[in-house]
Amino acid sequence: MTIHVSPEACPALVLNADFRPLSYYPLSLWSWQDAIKAVFLERVNIVSLYDTVIHSPSFEMRLPSVVSLKDYVKPARHPAFTRFNVFLRDRFQCQYCGSRDDLTFDHVIPRSKGGLTTWANLCGAGNILLLSAQWVSRTIRSVTAYCSGDGRSGKSAQRGGGRRK
Repeated sequence: MTIHVSPEACPALVLNADFRPLSYYPLSLWSWQDAIKAVFLERVNIVSLYDTVIHSPSFEMRLPSVVSLKDYVKPARHPAFTRFNVFLRDRFQCQYCGSRDDLTFDHVIPRSKGGLTTWANLCGAGNILLLSAQWVSRTIRSVTAYCSGDGRSGKSAQRGGGRRK
């Protein structure tokens, strides 16, 4: 029995010259057309093939399922600072309650209080929690005290004040 498989369902996994994926999430995939073009331009080596065959009037070829680049592409040292990557780092869950519903991100130290938009100051948060002003103000106080390192309130920690021995 022969089952017809559309070439559209045959993406090719792209590996770097050292046989590591170009990216992990999302996984580096090329359409079958891009993979065939790269093969004919001799930019890639075929590592594995599908059983699916494509035809032209004078040529036929099995589609590549895994290709490796002939030239090494140096990966980025640091991941891009994007909303998606913040959620990926936080495993797509609220860092306060663990919920996976209706995520947004939260500045741990609010921008209005001098907080910056950085990896260290952003976290995934549930939208419903951010709507509660009482919860937010309580969280800001506890996080500010935690970030000061000794449990003092935010203002006394910033001034260097607090208890004397």
